Amino acid sequence: MTLQTEVKACDEVISTELDGEAVLMHVSRGLYFGLNPVGAVIWDLMKQPVSLQRLCDAVCEQFEVAPEVVERDVVALLEELRKSGLAELAVGDGGQPDGPDGRQD
Repeated sequence: MTLQTEVKACDEVISTELDGEAVLMHVSRGLYFGLNPVGAVIWDLMKQPVSLQRLCDAVCEQFEVAPEVVERDVVALLEELRKSGLAELAVGDGGQPDGPDGRQD
């Protein structure tokens, strides 16, 4: 993943905000996932395709964290969300969207 990589929430995931945090549920898998306030900011932006750079910028704007720490943590979160089937690469990034199991086809 690079800072230009675009990601988005999977269509089969529903979410709600609860006390500044986000609760996600993958409908077909029955998988629940909770995100802290930083993760909730990221998730909210991922409702539409968004670049990793934009996600990092948003976190830096709202929280006092060093940019290099933000980039590392955002990449780690996105990898975890992709492995869980909750997020995917946006179409047009590398030519292929992720498959249903979170891997690139």
